[in-house]
Amino acid sequence: MAMKVSMNLQTSLLQTLTPQQIQYLKLLQLPILQLEQHVRQEVEQNPMLDESSDEMISIEEDSDFEPSENLLSTVPKDVMEGNDYNDKTYDYDEPVPFDAEHHDPFDFYELAWNETRTPEQGSGDFDDEDDYGYNEQSELTTFTDDLIEQVNMLNLNDQEKLLCYTIIGNLEDDGYLRRSLEDLVDDVNTRILEENHKAHREYLRRHKRFLEESIKKNSMSSNSYFDNLEDEDPDLAVEEPIAPIPVASVTIELAEKALHYVQQQEPPGIAARDLRECLLLQLHAKSNPTDSELLARRILEKSYDVFVMKHYTVLCRQFSINEDELKSAIDAIRRLNPKPGGMGISMATTSVIPDFVISIDDDSDEIMINVNDTRIPQLKLNKMYEDLKKEARYRKYNKETKEWLRKKYDDAKFLLQAIRQRKKTMLKVMTGIAGAQKDFFRYGESALKPLIYKDVADVTGMDVSTICRIVNGKYVQTDFGTYELRFFFSESLPSDDGEEISTTVIKQKIKDLIDKEPKLKPHSDDKLMSELKKQGLNVARRTVAKYREQMRIPVARLRKEL
Repeated sequence: MAMKVSMNLQTSLLQTLTPQQIQYLKLLQLPILQLEQHVRQEVEQNPMLDESSDEMISIEEDSDFEPSENLLSTVPKDVMEGNDYNDKTYDYDEPVPFDAEHHDPFDFYELAWNETRTPEQGSGDFDDEDDYGYNEQSELTTFTDDLIEQVNMLNLNDQEKLLCYTIIGNLEDDGYLRRSLEDLVDDVNTRILEENHKAHREYLRRHKRFLEESIKKNSMSSNSYFDNLEDEDPDLAVEEPIAPIPVASVTIELAEKALHYVQQQEPPGIAARDLRECLLLQLHAKSNPTDSELLARRILEKSYDVFVMKHYTVLCRQFSINEDELKSAIDAIRRLNPKPGGMGISMATTSVIPDFVISIDDDSDEIMINVNDTRIPQLKLNKMYEDLKKEARYRKYNKETKEWLRKKYDDAKFLLQAIRQRKKTMLKVMTGIAGAQKDFFRYGESALKPLIYKDVADVTGMDVSTICRIVNGKYVQTDFGTYELRFFFSESLPSDDGEEISTTVIKQKIKDLIDKEPKLKPHSDDKLMSELKKQGLNVARRTVAKYREQMRIPVARLRKEL
C-alpha cells in the first residue's frame, strides 16, 4: 500500500488561559488557612515581597490580568493539578530617569542593611532576657509513649519486646488493632532478618580488621625501636570480636502472647481486635465485678450477636433473667468505653477558621458580611529590590540577573492583585448566598430555603464551577454557629401548601421526631412518614429511610431500649 505525504490547513477556535489566570483559579479555591500558608511561602521564596503592618499597598490595575470567573469551567483537569505551562512575559517596567550618580554595587548591601536595621540596633546594648529568653514548655507524653513505658517495665525477652513494640505501633487512633497477627509476624521476622544480616556484616568487618592488625604486628621485628613505645592509639588495640548470636524468628503463638501483654496494660480494652473483645477486656479488668457486670460478661461471651440485634426477649429466656436484670447488665455495658484509645494515639486537633463572618446590624437590621482575611499577611513590594530592578535597565547586569528580577517582580505584583481580586469574588458569592438565605441568618436553621449552585450563579453572573470552588471547604460564622458553605445548598420537596421546603429542614424534622419517640417502641419509617404528613410534608417512606441513613440513624428495632 502506497503512503502519501500531504499538508492540510485547518482553522480552529480555542479558549486558553494564561498562567496568571490559572494560578488565580488555584488561589480562589484555597480556604483561609491554606491561603495563609501559600502567601507566607511566597514571601519566603520571593524577595520582592515583604510583610507590612500597614494596609496592603495599592497597585495599578493590570490589563494583562483580567480573571474571568466564567473561564473556570473550561480549565482542563491537568491544569488544576499543577502541570507546567509555557509562561508568557509581560513588561511592567515604568520609565525611570537615569541617575548619573549611581553608586557602586556595594550600595545594594548598604541599602539592605538600612532596610532591615531597627533604630535600636547598633547601640551595643541589649537585654538578654528580651532577646534570648524562651518559654519553657512541658513535654507531653503521647499515648504510644505511655504504652511503651508500661511494656518496658515487664520482664520480656527481645523477641517479645519487638512484638509488643510492633503491636503498639500498629494501633489505630481509637486503640484497636485491625492488622492481622500474621502480617505483624511477617513484619517482625523481616526486621529480625535484616538486623541479623547487619550484625553479621559488622562482625565480619571487625574480624577482618582484627586479622589485619594481627598480621601487621606479627610482621614487625622484635628488636624494633617501636616495641619500647606504648600503644596510645586505641584504634590499633583491636580485640578479637565475638560472633553475634542471631535472633530467632517469631511465631504466631509468640505474637498471641505479646498481644496479651499489651492488652493487660492501661487503659483497659486497648489493642482489641473488635468491639466484643474490647468490652470483654474491660469487664475482665475489673477486680471486684458486680452481679450486673458478671451477667454482662456472660452475655457478651455467649450471645453477642443476639445482644447486638437487641433481641431482649431471647436473652431473658436464654439466661433465665427478667427485664430489670437485663437492663442492669446493659447499663453496665454502656458504661464501658468503646474507644479506649480516646483518639489520642496520633490525635490532631482540627481547627476551623471561618472565611466569612456574618452578623445582623442592630440599628438597620441588615445583614453585614465580612471576609475574614485578618490571618493573611499584609504585603508590599520590597523597595530595595524594586529599586534594584529599575537600576538593572541601566546597569551592566547579565541577562539572567535581569530576567530573574523581572520574573520576581511580576510574580509579586500578580500575587497582590490576585489576593485583592479573590476577596472581591468571594464577597460577591457570599452576598448571593446571604441574599437567598436571609431568613436563616435571622431565625436559624428552621428558616433554611432550598438553594442550588445555579441559583447563586444566576444572581452573581458567574459560572457554576466558580461557585463550586468557592463553596468547597469554606466556612462562615453566624449568630447560630459556624457552618460550611455547602450547608446552605439543598434540594427541595413540595409541601401541601405548594411551598418548596429544603431537604435539610426535612432531615431536621425527622431527627426531632426520632429524639422524641418512645424508647420502648421506636417509630418505624412508615410512622415517621405519617408524622411528617401531619405537618404538611408529603415524603415517601423510602425517602424517609434514605434521609435517616444519611444521618446515620439505625432502624427502629436497633433504637429500642429497655
